[in-house]
Amino acid sequence: MVAVPAPAKVLVTGANGYIAIWIVQKYLEAGYSVRGTVRSATKSAFLKDIFAKYGDRFELVVVEDITQEGAFDEAVKGVDAVAHTASPFHYKATEPDELIIPAVRGTTSILNSILKNGSSVKRIVLTSSVAAVREDTTVPRVFSEATWNNGSVEAVKTKGGAAGPVNIYLASKTLAERAAWDFVDAHKSEITWDLVVINPPWIFGPSLTPAPTVDDINTSQRELYDTLSGARTGAQLWAQGNWVHVDVVAEAHVRSTHVAAAGGQRIIVRSGLFFYQDIRESAFDAAAEAGISGVPRGEPGSTKDLPKLTNLETTKAEDLLGLKQVTPLKDVVEQAWKDFKARGYPGFTS
Repeated sequence: MVAVPAPAKVLVTGANGYIAIWIVQKYLEAGYSVRGTVRSATKSAFLKDIFAKYGDRFELVVVEDITQEGAFDEAVKGVDAVAHTASPFHYKATEPDELIIPAVRGTTSILNSILKNGSSVKRIVLTSSVAAVREDTTVPRVFSEATWNNGSVEAVKTKGGAAGPVNIYLASKTLAERAAWDFVDAHKSEITWDLVVINPPWIFGPSLTPAPTVDDINTSQRELYDTLSGARTGAQLWAQGNWVHVDVVAEAHVRSTHVAAAGGQRIIVRSGLFFYQDIRESAFDAAAEAGISGVPRGEPGSTKDLPKLTNLETTKAEDLLGLKQVTPLKDVVEQAWKDFKARGYPGFTS
């Protein structure tokens, strides 16, 4: 296990993504240099403006198709660490291959490129997900880094597209992470680096990307938007999940790069468990404090007797990385509300 402290150079894939921009920013603030990969230089030009103050410590390279073998051959040269964030995230797939192939091939493609051309790489940090850790449950369970989402993988294997878009996404994250660990095991006599995997749940927090319309925001931001705008109603507000602030996820990547003991670990990061009704009530309270009326409140108190089913063990994040994940849900909801309002999204213009 080798620590990679600043001022090392880090390759961040998918650098124009919602999470990745925060990760790039955190690395630069910590004194690292960053080379970011994007699919289109034109669509990612805004990154140069955001990070202009860092001068030549930030650079962009174009990798048009991350699933192609050798796609990262040039990008990995001369970097000391890699943060691989590029992977599709949406609930629109009708067939498993729509998500599973790009997720798995994108992961194995960069690992093969590092094996061939990344002689200076000492650490890889992979952005995975709690999707690869937890399974559906009807009784309270605690999930840890030792657990895997085998249920979604099996559902997709036996049912194909009929398993549904959520299971397809969950399986894609599980199989992509499995592919990374299998690669490490298969090439352990050849590699000069170790792997750290970060497993976040729903990621909430302000977006640094230009997103002129609601259709331009990423899936986790869309979850917040739909809940805050009143699109979720009735029993939909009783659904639950775990969340983490995007700032915590970004910080986890940076610390996983320079903390030697993180090598070889999966690390769950989270800020708390929520019901969608909690988000609605937090928005109502924040709006009331700001003197804004007409905000949908949902059904106050409707979730107080519901069991909390999916609980996550976060000891590693606290002990290994020193992460204290204490951001109140109300604060992140208020941040989202203000962000949506500033962007002029429907339902947030008054």
